[in-house]
Amino acid sequence: MLPMQRKLRELFDYLQVQQRLVLCGFTLLAIVNAYTIRLCLDFSLDRIVRDCNELAAVNPVRVQSAKPLLGINLHALRNAPEGSRRRTTQTRKTAPQEDLDIKLPYNATITISNSADVWTKEVQVLVTISFYTGYMITHIPGGRLAERYGGKWVLGSAILCSALLTLLTPTIVRNGGPNALVLLRLLIGFCEGPTFPAVSALLAQWVPEKERGLLCSCVLSGGEIGIIFMHLVSGLALDEHNWAIAFYVVGTGAVLWFVGFILVCYSKPDASPYIQNTERDYIKSQVSDELVTDDANANEVVPWSNMIMNAPIWALIAANMQHDWNQHELAQELEQLLHELEAKGKSFWMELEASVQLAAPHLCSWLASLTSGTLSDYLIAEGILSRTQTRRLMSWLVFVCVTMYMLHDKENWASAWSIMAFGAYYAGIKLLPLDMSPNFAGTLMGISNGLGALPGLLLPMLQQLESEYAIVGSIRAALWLVCAGYISGDVQSYNRVRNRPQNRT
Repeated sequence: MLPMQRKLRELFDYLQVQQRLVLCGFTLLAIVNAYTIRLCLDFSLDRIVRDCNELAAVNPVRVQSAKPLLGINLHALRNAPEGSRRRTTQTRKTAPQEDLDIKLPYNATITISNSADVWTKEVQVLVTISFYTGYMITHIPGGRLAERYGGKWVLGSAILCSALLTLLTPTIVRNGGPNALVLLRLLIGFCEGPTFPAVSALLAQWVPEKERGLLCSCVLSGGEIGIIFMHLVSGLALDEHNWAIAFYVVGTGAVLWFVGFILVCYSKPDASPYIQNTERDYIKSQVSDELVTDDANANEVVPWSNMIMNAPIWALIAANMQHDWNQHELAQELEQLLHELEAKGKSFWMELEASVQLAAPHLCSWLASLTSGTLSDYLIAEGILSRTQTRRLMSWLVFVCVTMYMLHDKENWASAWSIMAFGAYYAGIKLLPLDMSPNFAGTLMGISNGLGALPGLLLPMLQQLESEYAIVGSIRAALWLVCAGYISGDVQSYNRVRNRPQNRT
């Protein structure tokens, strides 16, 4: 044991910290980081476009680079000497291909060119959906890697790479324009895709069955906390002239998380040098009887055909799509609310009011996930309901809330509060990969969560379809009801590990 590990072991022993709670805490923060990285651009895109448009209004050219580092100093540009502006305009007529350096107050330098990048609505949509394109691609490979080699390094690498690319985003925006940003977001989505599958693989090894509802719901609902954090940062700390701070805060936080995660977390209890023997034995005795906890499944064959023919998997996929679709719609409504509040004027209290209104539904949703997870554990432990019945009960609760939300007058912002009961989704739907196949929880999460991200990729088309055909809403509600009736919390037949035959020489 290394000296640092020995000191950490002594600290954990002194504080009597249970390592499964440490693992759950870090995986919760991993999902929080994943959501802040995902949403950082979504919340800043309007500011970025507004910034570029304001700059173009002062000088109708494209910004190639700018100093100071944190945002383009539009105030300096607006107050630049008139002779400087006239000289720029005249020079553009005589030498349209020439780049110019304009000396501005506050030692700011902006290099401009007339080859303007256009931030059209179509380009903005492409920037948004490019993330989900890359995100979907790496879900299943990420799950398989986590199952074969452990979730620690798969999860750590996913968050670290996404964080480093996030830190580069302001530079890419200023120097490459929207086209480079599309490619960057594609790469961020590609790196972040393995996050949920790797988390599922870790939870399957670390969380006892009778604690699964509370601990796993708490972890998997971490996205709600990530959304809250981004609302607070973008609503209270930023304005359109220093939007880059959000990317630096989010990226730096994720890098710091990676350092702590790598130091104290491990893929399996047997590999951790900090865990007490009593806790290790307790976890191994309480995880699913069907779970392979050693390295015997390193050469397993994934039963793809059995998975594809399994009805509960398709019910799980459809339910994930429904949830993501509703989540995207809610995000757009809350963003519209933010714009309406901004139109009334800016003050500390108005920004505070906007932040509270935007964050409250997500906070209630996260708290509801803890409540429903605790209730699920109790119902199963006391034998009141079976695991499948419990998961279906939570799913039907979500169905009722989704239906109320869809039928509610969305012009009334009180409809957003109906989202709080969506927290039952995490105790009803999101836990199913762990229930159905502990050995392939990463793969199942990759399939269900990866395909569940389709609404994020097709959202503009889906919204247009729903606005033109009222029956689409009824079909969605009926589909959710069917999904809630077909899901299963029982271990499926394809969970049994079958190793590949060894080549004989």
